Amino acid sequence: MTRVRTALLALVAASVSALGVAAATPVAAAPVTSVQAAPVQERGAAGLDVYRGRYLGWADCDKAGRQGVERGHWDQYQCAEGRLFWHLWTNR
Repeated sequence: MTRVRTALLALVAASVSALGVAAATPVAAAPVTSVQAAPVQERGAAGLDVYRGRYLGWADCDKAGRQGVERGHWDQYQCAEGRLFWHLWTNR
């Protein structure tokens, strides 16, 4: 019984250690790409710094942006492609 308990504890400790190192390594080693960092800086510089939401397709994002302009909520908008969604950014 003691051998089984010791073996289980060693296995759990090794698994936790391996998972902790495996989970931390990609985060620490992954470089920040220009796709992740640049859009926020570019939008802020261009005055498009208000995030309005995410949409499943470009057409939906563009439609929402145009409707906002027509209603006078904002003057400019941009639909930026993300990993799964299109993101709507506006100037106000």
